Amino acid sequence: MADELTPDELLDKIDYGTDSGNWLDTTKSVQIRPGMYCYAAKPESVETLGLPNARSWNPTEEDWKLPDNWQQIIHDGIKERLERFRTFKIFMDVCVRCGACADKCHFFLGTGDPKNMPVLRAELLRSVYRNDFTTAGKILQKIPGGQRLGGNRPLTLDALKEMWYYFFQCTECRRCSVFCPYGIDTAEITIMGRELLNLLGLNIDWIATPVSNCYTTGNHLGIQPHAFKDMLEFFVEDIEEITGVDCTPQFQKKGADILFITPSGDVFADPGTYTCQGYLILFQYLKEKYGLDVTWSTYASEGGNFGFLPLMKP
Repeated sequence: MADELTPDELLDKIDYGTDSGNWLDTTKSVQIRPGMYCYAAKPESVETLGLPNARSWNPTEEDWKLPDNWQQIIHDGIKERLERFRTFKIFMDVCVRCGACADKCHFFLGTGDPKNMPVLRAELLRSVYRNDFTTAGKILQKIPGGQRLGGNRPLTLDALKEMWYYFFQCTECRRCSVFCPYGIDTAEITIMGRELLNLLGLNIDWIATPVSNCYTTGNHLGIQPHAFKDMLEFFVEDIEEITGVDCTPQFQKKGADILFITPSGDVFADPGTYTCQGYLILFQYLKEKYGLDVTWSTYASEGGNFGFLPLMKP
């Protein structure tokens, strides 16, 4: 333990400086490095969710096995969302790149990568928007040096890979939005970016498989109903041994006053298991004191919102 670095020592090793190159240049930044990217979604998980282009692919390989018309798919996806969501268009237009959000993002603080600043992460999509959906962008792209001046760029394969790499380095915590003087919800831009990537089957396993498990077993861990029931009964035995109180829960009880659904981590992972035991004690108290009838479900056993991360259907 003595050899481990403290958080302050780790931060001291991070270089927050920027190079003198043009951020629109993707040749330096599209480096899918081990330990710095998420694994590709498994095809079976993508198929379960009914999302397009389910296949095995590897982010570290050159060929991502995209549809031949992938650029048109993304272009149509952006157009559709601009028409459906007024906020999306506003957020694409009003940012002045002040950088107030930069040091609020834990991904930027933890990596020192300028493109993990919320403002620059959003610019990865904004630059394509300006190039293809604004009058100024369409004019500037015809002038030598105009794209650099306008901060717009075409949707190339490298630009797409860069968006995939950085859009999944975000937990949608919205801290950046709290500090934005224009009230831009940068998390919404990230969500839109991930939706667009989903149109090409470019999701990550950490999202697709947990959501797929929710579809098939009712929780993101893929725990079967009998295992869920066994775990709660194990807690009941511990509680009774220590307190002498029998907190045996009910499952799938029709007509109960309350259907209780908790994140599955409370049932299967410490320290959540201690919280779960507290639930059992509380529900026994509510039953004895107020006659409230609480039931658990072994089929709807996930209270975590894994779809928000997001995995929206097109």
